[in-house]
Amino acid sequence: MRQVPNDESILQGAYVLVVEDDFLISMELTSVLTAAGAEVVGPSRTVADALTLVDENEVTVAILDVRLGGDTVAPVARGLTERKIPFVFYTGQVHNDPIWHEWPASQVISKPAPASSLIQAVAALVNKPY
Repeated sequence: MRQVPNDESILQGAYVLVVEDDFLISMELTSVLTAAGAEVVGPSRTVADALTLVDENEVTVAILDVRLGGDTVAPVARGLTERKIPFVFYTGQVHNDPIWHEWPASQVISKPAPASSLIQAVAALVNKPY
């Protein structure tokens, strides 16, 4: 994911919630999103923390890891859905995970992915009504 997009303002004004339990991946996501002009909310490493961040902050869009240790990100995805906040899954999990049944239309980006793929996915959600 090392390549950062050239357009430093593509995500200007977007508040992106990052929910990722791997410290290095969350820091890399933060770096890539910030370089593209986004304000990063979090990152969060737990479901409880992510739900608090959604309640207490402006969130435009989210990037969600499917598994956070022994937990699933489903409660966060449900909370975002209730608030009509779009999200993309960024995961190393296979596509037969039960979580896909609840959000079959959600985009899934497999880890690792080029930074440009993540930025394009987030930009598309920011500009698309949910």
